[in-house]
Amino acid sequence: MSELELDQIDSIEIIWNLCEKYEDAKDHTQGVYLHEWDKKPFYWGKVDKSVFGGNPRKINGEPVNPRYGTSYRHWIEGCLQHGAKLYIGKLGKVFEGAIERVEQTLMEEFPSEMNRKEEQNFKPILLLHKGKVPECIIDSGKYK
Repeated sequence: MSELELDQIDSIEIIWNLCEKYEDAKDHTQGVYLHEWDKKPFYWGKVDKSVFGGNPRKINGEPVNPRYGTSYRHWIEGCLQHGAKLYIGKLGKVFEGAIERVEQTLMEEFPSEMNRKEEQNFKPILLLHKGKVPECIIDSGKYK
């Protein structure tokens, strides 16, 4: 999809899942994730050219590296056992540039404690939240 076509997309659906352990999230790809603490966004991330966890592998014949390899398992599990939540968001449509645009929109609408990305002048997109929606989104007053 060209940049012109991407700008013509006005909304994208995100289907959220709450992961109770690292194993639940490790195979996630082509979407976004949220580390949430005390019902507040702690860190937004994306997995567009990677998988969330596990070991390096091939998907459709292409080598793919994990965002949080097995060496991070203890850290993710420890956070989850002590009150953090991990949400994985699958996009209803995936096309060139969509994941980054969704991540930027999430960071702008729901600022987090740890994200420090430079503004990239993406046109915000209407996000339609489904599934197990993160508490910070529900509590924001922006969720319908």
